[in-house]
Amino acid sequence: MNKTIKIISSEEFPRQFMSDASLDFDFLKTPLQIYDLNTTTEYIQIPTPLFRPDYNSIVHVTKGNAKQQVDNEVISITENDVLFVKQGHITAMKEIDQVITGHFVLFEESVLNHILSKQELIQIFATNSVIKLPKETSVWLNSLFCLLGQEFRDENSNIEICYSLMQAAFQKIISSNKELNKTVNRGNEITFTFKELVYKYHSQDKSVSFYADKLKISVNYLNRCIKQTTGIAPKEWINNVSILQSQILLQDLTKDISEIAFELNYEDPSYFGRLFKKITGTTPSQYRSSLE
Repeated sequence: MNKTIKIISSEEFPRQFMSDASLDFDFLKTPLQIYDLNTTTEYIQIPTPLFRPDYNSIVHVTKGNAKQQVDNEVISITENDVLFVKQGHITAMKEIDQVITGHFVLFEESVLNHILSKQELIQIFATNSVIKLPKETSVWLNSLFCLLGQEFRDENSNIEICYSLMQAAFQKIISSNKELNKTVNRGNEITFTFKELVYKYHSQDKSVSFYADKLKISVNYLNRCIKQTTGIAPKEWINNVSILQSQILLQDLTKDISEIAFELNYEDPSYFGRLFKKITGTTPSQYRSSLE
């Protein structure tokens, strides 16, 4: 059933959200892409609707402010902040200062697998949180991203050099943050895998026991791990993801609300409507009207 959810690729992003971009805008078509924030955001139509990217991304801000929704949370990004967004998680760009500076980096899963260990992957993506960098680290990272941009646009560009620079960026971010630099524990690993499984199977099954079975742990242990690491119970997380997916489907005005409920495996559309209002504060009809 997840095949009905529109997933945006890195190549589709400019077509979807940057329709005013000039023909000479320097779009890259590689597994790893980097753009200057100030130049790129001139063309992005803010706010964007909710969407699911099939790429991972980093936003590094050196000046100015922005707000981005990731899953159910609207996150403020300010000077010297880095935000990571994992592939497949629902996101939307809400606000961006006209004077903002920094970099926007897109990278496919193959890049992550090439440059990060599983522990490093979990350290960075176990939570979609903003990391506040020390000023000197932010300056260092900005210089590295400038080098990465130059290497990509060099006619003799070497992709292995690009990967090495990106690996150095991740290592610097991890080493500069005490929380990220902690050894990954079992709870972090379970939380990371649980989130990935929910995005994959939430339409198929919304029971906590289903995910506990997938992870080969007890329901009680799963509840404890997710609550400790995210502050949210697994059932609430599953419901939040499902309703976020419904918000994407509601952008298609040709579909009835009951049809969307059935696509997401809600047998009772009225229950879907009550859950939607409980989580978002509005009914599906009101949400759809706000999009027009």
